[in-house]
Amino acid sequence: MDYKKMREYTHEEFVELVKNLSEEELLKLSANYGGYPVLFRMALDDRISHIPFIQTGAAIIIRNGNGEILLQERTDRDKWGLPGGCQDLGEDLRVTAVREAYEETGIKLDPNEIELIDTLSGESRKNSYPNGDIVYNNTSLYLADVSMEDASNLKGDSETKRLRFFAADEVPENLMDADLIKSYVSYINRRHR
Repeated sequence: MDYKKMREYTHEEFVELVKNLSEEELLKLSANYGGYPVLFRMALDDRISHIPFIQTGAAIIIRNGNGEILLQERTDRDKWGLPGGCQDLGEDLRVTAVREAYEETGIKLDPNEIELIDTLSGESRKNSYPNGDIVYNNTSLYLADVSMEDASNLKGDSETKRLRFFAADEVPENLMDADLIKSYVSYINRRHR
């Protein structure tokens, strides 16, 4: 089935479209619209779209041979953040992390070779999107080391203004994921005691 661009649907048309789709068809459709949570938020009636909801996802610290971490300057806001995003239905969070890393950086990772740092939730993970949606993210944070060759072949997607490696203590001030980076620094400090 061919779908229109997301913004070409009225709310009523979009609800009509999704209400009769199977789970497989919903997953296919969500791939066109930024993932399942985005699809879900699009289906909300405007009168209740201000209600915050919980969203599960993953982020990943991609570290180069110099120990620097990769950040993405986002196109939808003037902020830097880690590669990451929302979990699709039925998706393992490790797969979410490597899928998002590939989409946003061009770096291919193996989900079995990344390391879980922490899972963060609560007030520090509250996020509001430019369209006004408010979410509380439950985020699994992973770590992957990459070669200098992989680190030099970066390729962003439509969400990416630019990609750049930073020392963990020299990240930009306009940061979306300060809590995630703080968790990473604590993790590294515990490992080196």
